[in-house]
Amino acid sequence: MSAASHGRRPRVNRKALAALLALGLAAGCTPGDSGSGSPTATRTDTGGTGGTVALKFYDPQGHGTLLSPGRARAVTHGSGGSDSDALVDPRTLRVLDDFPLYEDGRRLRFDLPGRGGPAALALNWPTGQGFSTVVLDNGGKGFTRGTTVVFNHAAAKDAARRLDEALALRPAYRRSARFTAAHRTAARELARADAADSDAGRGKHGQRALNAVDAAYGLLLEEYGPRARRAHAPWTGVTVADGADPKRWAPLAGRLTRPHGWARIVFDADDDPRAPVPRRYREAVAAAHAAGLKVLGQPVDSAYANGSEHPELGTRAGYLARIKRYVDAFPEIEAWEVGNEVNGCWTDSRTTADGDCTDRLLPPRDRMRHKIADAAAYVRKKRPGADVVLTLYWQLGTDAARWSAFTWPRANLPRAVREDIDVVLLSSWIEDAPLGLAFDQVMTRLAADFPDQRVGLGELGYWNADTSRFYWAFDEDDPAAARRRVARRYYAAALGYPSSVGGTFWWYFAQEMPGDAGLRAAVRDAR
Repeated sequence: MSAASHGRRPRVNRKALAALLALGLAAGCTPGDSGSGSPTATRTDTGGTGGTVALKFYDPQGHGTLLSPGRARAVTHGSGGSDSDALVDPRTLRVLDDFPLYEDGRRLRFDLPGRGGPAALALNWPTGQGFSTVVLDNGGKGFTRGTTVVFNHAAAKDAARRLDEALALRPAYRRSARFTAAHRTAARELARADAADSDAGRGKHGQRALNAVDAAYGLLLEEYGPRARRAHAPWTGVTVADGADPKRWAPLAGRLTRPHGWARIVFDADDDPRAPVPRRYREAVAAAHAAGLKVLGQPVDSAYANGSEHPELGTRAGYLARIKRYVDAFPEIEAWEVGNEVNGCWTDSRTTADGDCTDRLLPPRDRMRHKIADAAAYVRKKRPGADVVLTLYWQLGTDAARWSAFTWPRANLPRAVREDIDVVLLSSWIEDAPLGLAFDQVMTRLAADFPDQRVGLGELGYWNADTSRFYWAFDEDDPAAARRRVARRYYAAALGYPSSVGGTFWWYFAQEMPGDAGLRAAVRDAR
């Protein structure tokens, strides 16, 4: 993602897409792709034959106030006015239905799949530490029949179960006093919710339990990750783009990230493809190596992959030519990112002047799946000693099903392509698509989906002056403090998995870290 494009994050035109999919006219559409992103969408029928689940939402402040359907939906919208609900497979997190919630009487409801298979509900919900992706999976089994549930209570029980499972998988974790206090609070509030004699009581104490589980989970991930990293050689990365002066950023990056530091260098798409590689990039690579850093090269940022600004990159041949140009020019680079945020709708769609995705998909021959296959095969052959890296964009429920992080790869990355990929990373912009409580679940699933690759975070950032608005803020009142908290949590958390490279690659490193001691400490402490 380029600095210029942040703040106009390309988001699908859901009304247009939903209409096209309903008619079966969207190019390349797959069965089950559907969606209605309208905040006022309603349905009065119960659709499928699997039954209907009705949800009672109570206020996120933990007061026990029942929310109307409209108010509950407004909470899930955060500040962006966008829906975030999705029905997912409780085991694989593959999206079964996008935007399933609808108003019926005094409740928000969703219909279960007609085939009777289990389904979980994922949506964005505030948990005391900003928004989280909350997965309501009915004790891990998913929902298979109609019922009515108190959302806050059910979400807390599911989150607490996953936290206990995470602890069982980390017997070496030494629990801090802060973790222990949060864990005890969660258990106490959940017991009160279980014992409550009213739904209001279950909603009040359930929300308080959910907040405490989130606090405990975050501490577990932050505290365990840096210790777990000693079992493997992780990457601690930063991103540099926009021609930042390597004399300034390279020494700082080296000090913060050693002994396993990486610089992800973005080669901007505005240079003349017929001219030699710009000198500033040779200086940047040399400076990174002189500072003890390894280099991850990114020849094509996702903002340019569809050719809207640089037409040659929209074609399969032009994309590969760009990859070849930089791979050939830099035999000393240790890893190559052959695709960035590849499941973002904007990589395969023509976009508006504001960066919104449209229903005009690229021709089938020029889709990202083919560009990835070509680029990965070329790097594997030309630079067999370099790592081949692919970056997905984290999203679940914030766009149509086909683009979600665990659905798109299954449809677009066949075995032959995966064999040419060494590392799979997630690009994460927390205010655009929260992780929070779902982080451990997501990273574990990513490792399971890519058992022959290493995994990690490929890009991380939080609101800056280019951003027009928050969607699901971590902390809307103090963006600088939120930025530090995001960095501290995810730099450390990404290290805590046997197959993880860590990574993280803070996007605005050169702009934000030199003047922010707290942000620098978040990276340094995760080493």
